[in-house]
Amino acid sequence: MKLGCLGCLTLIVVGLVVIVGAAGFFFLSSNIFEAPQVTPTTFTRSDGHVAQQKFHEVVLRQSGRSTRRDPIVLTEREANAFLAHHLAESARLPFDPLMVRFAKGEIEIQGRTAARNLLRSPIFPYLIPYLPSKNLDQPVWVSVRGRVLVEPTPPGSTRTYGKIEFTELSLGKQPVGPWLLYLLLGQSTASLRRWPMPGVVTAVEIEEARAIIRTN
Repeated sequence: MKLGCLGCLTLIVVGLVVIVGAAGFFFLSSNIFEAPQVTPTTFTRSDGHVAQQKFHEVVLRQSGRSTRRDPIVLTEREANAFLAHHLAESARLPFDPLMVRFAKGEIEIQGRTAARNLLRSPIFPYLIPYLPSKNLDQPVWVSVRGRVLVEPTPPGSTRTYGKIEFTELSLGKQPVGPWLLYLLLGQSTASLRRWPMPGVVTAVEIEEARAIIRTN
């Protein structure tokens, strides 16, 4: 029993050391506060309207009100018009700006937010009073890349889940491992990397400047 308690205590201490170490790295690395090369993505309100119509077509297919089975092609402009606001709101991370790009086989998301908005792990509220407020309020560019996957729909279910497997993460000009995103954001990463979608969707293929949604 005592060994069990000691083991738990050891894990807690190790976890705290890792988190504090991550916080130290986060604020001692000057590269994270430098802006990377960013190419703004332009879009219009009509791009957002077109994106809404395409997503509505997915809903129609799910309900059986549409018999179409042709691939739905979402352009990068349309994705930015629709998803930029949705991603910021769903993750409750106020990015300004927020950009989504499609490359061969991967999606890239870039956004700028105050450093304090990235400290979502449960331990950080206790550490924030001891961290320099000047750094907490500095803007940080977050650049993340990953592969988009669709999980198999469970038997008898009308809903499945899409998810992103993160492959790269940079804070400012500092490349770091994707593990740091989980450490900083804690459970907040859940809505970033996995989301519900209609079970009619079988695959999402990422090509250059566009995404192809396939349905059954």
